[in-house]
Amino acid sequence: MPMTRSNSNSTAGELLRKQRVEVLNKGLRQMAQILGIAAPHLTDIEKDRRTPSEELLLRIVQHYKMDEAELRAGWKRPEAIVDEVASQDATTARKVPQFLRTARDLTPEQWDKLIKEAGRMGGKKKG
Repeated sequence: MPMTRSNSNSTAGELLRKQRVEVLNKGLRQMAQILGIAAPHLTDIEKDRRTPSEELLLRIVQHYKMDEAELRAGWKRPEAIVDEVASQDATTARKVPQFLRTARDLTPEQWDKLIKEAGRMGGKKKG
């Protein structure tokens, strides 16, 4: 699966490798052992030939000390809650994709306002 490029014009795999080598000063085999995977598996992730499982993604975030959202975006791997909410019932299965298409180009500040409003709406009792 092709990786998207971040603002720095690097793929998620490229960012991982750079973090491992330049910041963490760890070798490939050493980091693979820390993550509990085979070195060729980590090579494939760093070369953008594979994406990690959810469990491995969380271990990568922890051990590489990187931003989870940045990696999720790079690998196009949303949090499990996205699927959970979007499929909880027929209404949300119809409405969530429509909502996300509409909200696609919001700024971070607009997202914050929308989340705050959704929190207020969700807290109201149906009457």
